[in-house]
Amino acid sequence: MKQVRIWALYISLLGGGQLLIGQQNEEIISVETPVSLSASEKIPLSFRFGVDLYRIILSQVSDDFNGIEVVGDFRLGEDIFLALELGNTKTTKEIDQINFTTSGSYFKLGFDYNMFENLEGMNNIVYVGLRFASSTHNQVLNSYTILDRSRFWLSSDLPIVNGFATGERSNLNAQWFEIVAGFKVQLLKNIYMGLSLRLNRLLNDKIPENFDNIYIPGFNKKTEENKFGAGLNYTLTYGIPFRSKKR
Repeated sequence: MKQVRIWALYISLLGGGQLLIGQQNEEIISVETPVSLSASEKIPLSFRFGVDLYRIILSQVSDDFNGIEVVGDFRLGEDIFLALELGNTKTTKEIDQINFTTSGSYFKLGFDYNMFENLEGMNNIVYVGLRFASSTHNQVLNSYTILDRSRFWLSSDLPIVNGFATGERSNLNAQWFEIVAGFKVQLLKNIYMGLSLRLNRLLNDKIPENFDNIYIPGFNKKTEENKFGAGLNYTLTYGIPFRSKKR
């Protein structure tokens, strides 16, 4: 009889252990189930727009430059952004004894690829990108000085303002592409500060008669021997999240 009681005790302990294990498995399943359901994370699609502060500041501190550029990007995927930039510039420069004014508008269209893995709750990006750009502009030759090293003519060092070459060259255009590298940091909710550097490669430009495209809006300085240019943007943008899609 004593042995029967001992076996009954073993059986009850074994059954209780199995019941306890079963309850633990149920608890694990009940805890893990929401995690597995939330594993399909969503990507917030957003539109971000703003201005280039660099051109606004330069317009305020320089008497020879007036320009503005608006920027925007649209998030297409987890790390891909469609980027658009529109600008208008008027600047007066003096290079190699030539004083000229360039005015016109431009656009840049391309994409950015984010290489930065954010922590939870962050939305910063460190990116590289590519742009195709085009400008329409006018060039006005204000004055030029003839280089006369002999000093035979006493007035040879005076600028010529009414010569045959002075005047406006209109309906000019240029096309180029840009390699872009930069970052955008979230300062406040939906407000971002960004900085980008650009390396430009001129593809084609319409050469004005008796002159050249020494400066191209959006491309900046251009020389006859060098088809490369450079630039930078310092932007302040506002982001509007409007929907999400699953990864």
